[in-house]
Amino acid sequence: MKKVIIDTDCTIDVKGCDLDDAFAILYLIAHPEIDVRLITTTFGNNNEEVTYNATIKMLEDLNLDITLVKGGLYIHDAGEAIKKEVEENEDIIILSLGSTTNTQKALALGMNPKRVKSFVAMGGITDKLRFNKKIMRELNLSIDYLSTIYALEKLDNIHIITGNNCMKHKYQVPTNPDYKSKFMNYLKPSLKRVTEEFLDEFGESKLVVWDALAALYITNPEFFIDYEKNIVLDEHLLKGYLVDGDDKKVNMPEIKDNINAMEYIVDVIENNN
Repeated sequence: MKKVIIDTDCTIDVKGCDLDDAFAILYLIAHPEIDVRLITTTFGNNNEEVTYNATIKMLEDLNLDITLVKGGLYIHDAGEAIKKEVEENEDIIILSLGSTTNTQKALALGMNPKRVKSFVAMGGITDKLRFNKKIMRELNLSIDYLSTIYALEKLDNIHIITGNNCMKHKYQVPTNPDYKSKFMNYLKPSLKRVTEEFLDEFGESKLVVWDALAALYITNPEFFIDYEKNIVLDEHLLKGYLVDGDDKKVNMPEIKDNINAMEYIVDVIENNN
């Protein structure tokens, strides 16, 4: 079993906000080879109050007994919880799906970076995220870019699933989805809402389920081609750009062309809850 901490800015059921965090969380909970040890909330898609309330509501609605701790800019609880979980368990993977604030706090509070098996983040861009109607800005690594710089400096075994790579693997929500699992049926109303909002704002009906693709790297790294590169840790991260440089070696995996990533993710959820 792979042990995972999920640090999330989940906004399921929040009008105007994405549901990709919820998709990633439920995928990992459903996966038979994943042990979700802790979920912490941060900001990004919305503020700390909204993300925490959305996440706890989802866990309660689905009767999921997983430790949830609130975090954010002025809240140290999530950083403490991440540090404690890493200290008490071997081979913990941190999955960062929002701002890197809580990971930075855990490190600043004394978490030993060598005890983190790997740090997997969804975020960062290598080019503009261009859709039919507009360009989307990066909202994970950039939103607290100083924490990102701090965390990337300290940690090793860093894997960044960039926004550009995620855009190659979109999900077309069925017109009349007939899901059989509790988790997919819970996601269904939000999938309909987000599809309508995405079409109106960006001019596309297929969704990029960003965070679920980062979760997929944890469960199935063989679906990806690894690309190690050296990047700079500087003000380029204020806009989320991962620019070539000499400050840090990171891995920026890309999903193989022959992999239907979203079909696989939905199948795992449908067949395991």
